[in-house]
Amino acid sequence: MVQPRSHNVFPAESCPQDDGPPVQKRRRVGTATKKQQPDQKHRAKLLLSFDELYIVFAYVYPMDLLNLARTCKYLRNILMHKSSQLLWKVALHRVEGLPDCPSDLTEPQYTNLVFYNYCHGCNKPTTAILWQLRLRYCPDCKYDRLSYIVYCDRKLRCILPCLKAEKKTDDMEMFDKEQERRLSSEYHSSINKEQFVAEKRQEYLMILSHASECAKWRRQQGRVKRFDLEILRKERGESILERLGQHGYGPEIAYFRDGSIKKAYQLVFKSRKRLTDPEWDQIWPKCVDIMDKFRLKRLDQTCYDARRKLLISEYDKYVRCQTPDTPAFDLLPHVVDLACFSPFQNIIEAPEEAQMGEEPFASAFAQLPALLPEWKNQLDVRLARLVIIPSHLTQQDAPSGQVMESSNTTSQQPYPMDFAKLRLACALFESGGTDCSWQLFAYPKVLLAPMLYETYPLNYEATRMRDESTDNFMICLFEEAPYIVHACGLDPNVATTDDMDRRNARLRCLACKSQRVIVMNWRDAMLHARVNHDLSNDSLLPLSESPRWQVIGDDHIEAIEVVEKSVESERPRNSMRRCLLCQPRVGDGFSADFEDHMQECHGVNERDIEQGHYEFLGLEGNWLPNKVEMVEEGGQVIFRRPSADIELPMV
Repeated sequence: MVQPRSHNVFPAESCPQDDGPPVQKRRRVGTATKKQQPDQKHRAKLLLSFDELYIVFAYVYPMDLLNLARTCKYLRNILMHKSSQLLWKVALHRVEGLPDCPSDLTEPQYTNLVFYNYCHGCNKPTTAILWQLRLRYCPDCKYDRLSYIVYCDRKLRCILPCLKAEKKTDDMEMFDKEQERRLSSEYHSSINKEQFVAEKRQEYLMILSHASECAKWRRQQGRVKRFDLEILRKERGESILERLGQHGYGPEIAYFRDGSIKKAYQLVFKSRKRLTDPEWDQIWPKCVDIMDKFRLKRLDQTCYDARRKLLISEYDKYVRCQTPDTPAFDLLPHVVDLACFSPFQNIIEAPEEAQMGEEPFASAFAQLPALLPEWKNQLDVRLARLVIIPSHLTQQDAPSGQVMESSNTTSQQPYPMDFAKLRLACALFESGGTDCSWQLFAYPKVLLAPMLYETYPLNYEATRMRDESTDNFMICLFEEAPYIVHACGLDPNVATTDDMDRRNARLRCLACKSQRVIVMNWRDAMLHARVNHDLSNDSLLPLSESPRWQVIGDDHIEAIEVVEKSVESERPRNSMRRCLLCQPRVGDGFSADFEDHMQECHGVNERDIEQGHYEFLGLEGNWLPNKVEMVEEGGQVIFRRPSADIELPMV
C-alpha cells in the first residue's frame, strides 16, 4: 500500500526517480574557498522571493509543478513542503472534471499517477493506468509484477486492491506483488487483526469507488481529445481544399465532394498538424497529379460521356442507314476504336464550354476513309500473332502416301508479312462467348464476331488507345486445327483452305469413345473437335502425345461422296450471321437477335427475311456430323447413312 501523509514534508515517493535524501558531499581537504549554500545559489539565480514564487505557482498546472519540483533541490524543498499543499490542490482543481485527491495519496503522488506517462516499474513510456492499484505499468512490468488472486493469502483477498485481468476469457483478478507483501507484513504485525481488516476493508472500498470515478473521467478526456483532434483535422482539410480551390480545382471539389478527394489524400488529410506553407510546397506536386485525374474523371462523367453516347447514335445511323453519299467499306472499326481516332477524340475531348451542333461528328466521318487502312493493318497483324503452329507439325512428318503439294504459289515459301498467316487453313479462331461457344471463325469473318474484344462500355477506360498486345482479345486460335490439317497429309505452316478442299480427305475421330464410326470432311472434323474435344476433359490425352484423327483411304472417297449427296446438312438456328443491309463493322455479328435487328433497323419482318439479307460467319460445316457411317460387313467396308438410333456427341 501507499505510505500515509507526512506531517511536514510530502513523501519522497511522489517522485519515483528520487530514491532518497540527497547525499552530502564531503569537502576536499586543503581547500579554503567559500561557496554559497545550495539554497542561496538557486535562490539567487531565480531572483524571486517566496511570495513571488507562490504567486507564479498558483497559475501552474499539476504536471508543471511536478516538473519544477524535479528541477532542483531548492524548488523541491519548497513544493514538497506541507505549506505548499494548497498550491497542489489549486492546480488539480484547475483540471476540469478530475476527481479530488484521495486520502490514500498525497497531491504530488496523485499528480504523478494521473499525468506522468511513464511506467512506475521501469520508467518506460506508457499510457495504461491501473487505477485500483494506484500504479502505471508497461506490459512487461505487468507480467513481472502482477499475479492472480488465487496465489494471494485468503485472509488478504478481501482487503487487497485488485483489478480484472485483461483477457476476455479470464474472469480472475490480479494484484501487485509488492503491495501484497507490504499488506501482509502490516497484517501480521497488527495486534487487533479484526480491526485492521475492517479499516483496510473501508479503505479498499474507497479506492474502488475513486478508481471508478477516475476511469470515467479518463474516458471522457479521451472523447474530448479525439473531438479536438477531429476539429484540427477538419480545419487542416478545409485549408487544403481552400488552396486546391484557389488553383482552379473548385469544380472537382464540388462534384466529388470532399470524401473522395480526402480518400485519395489519406496521409495528408489525417495529419493533426496545421498546414504550413513549406509543407504545402512539398505536397503540391502530388496534389497536381491526383487532382488532374479527378478533373479528367469529372469531365468524362459530365461532358465526355454525353458526347460518346451521341457518337454511338450517329455511328449506328452511319452503318445501318446508308445513303448514296456514304462510301462502301470492307470493314468499319468498333465504336471504341472509332473514338480513339484523333478527329473523333478531339471532338469528344473538346473544352467543356464548347457547343456541339446538330451533327458535330460530320467532319470526322468525312476523314474516316483515310484513317481505316492503317487501323486495318494493325488489327490484322495483332490477329496474325495469335496464329502459332507447333514446330513439330511439318510436311516431312505427315502420314506416308498422303502428302500433297500446295496449289497456292505463295504457300511454297514463308509469308513475307505476319498477317499472311491468316490465310492458312488452320487459322481458325474460337470464342468464349455463350452465343458462339460451338462455332469456329476464319479470317476475315472473325473480325465481325461480337466477342472479338472484351465487352466494356464506351468510357474513358475503354477509349484509351489500345496497344499492340492481344490482351483485350476474347478469341484465341483453335489449337486442334493444325493437327487436323497435319492428319490430312498437309503442312499446316503452308496449307490454305483451297489446299484442304483440293485434298478432299475424309477422317474418323479416334478420341471419342463410340461404337459407330462416323466419317466427316475436314470442316466437319474441325467443328466436331470444337464441340466434343473439350480441353478440360481429363480422359483426352494431350494433342502432342496421342493422334486423335485417322484419314480414310482415298479409294473410298467416291463411295463416301455418293452417301453425302443424299443427306442435306442444315446449320443450327442460332448460327452467327451478319446483316448484308448494313456496312460491315467489327463486332456486328448476330445470333438469336438477328430477326429483331431486321425488324427494328430495316423494317423487314421475320417471314420476309431472305438469304440475300445475311451471310453466315462461322465455318461452313455440320456441327453434329451425321452424314456417313462406316460399317464393316462380311470383310468389306460399307458406307451408309447413320441409323436413327446412333449415339452422337452432343453439345
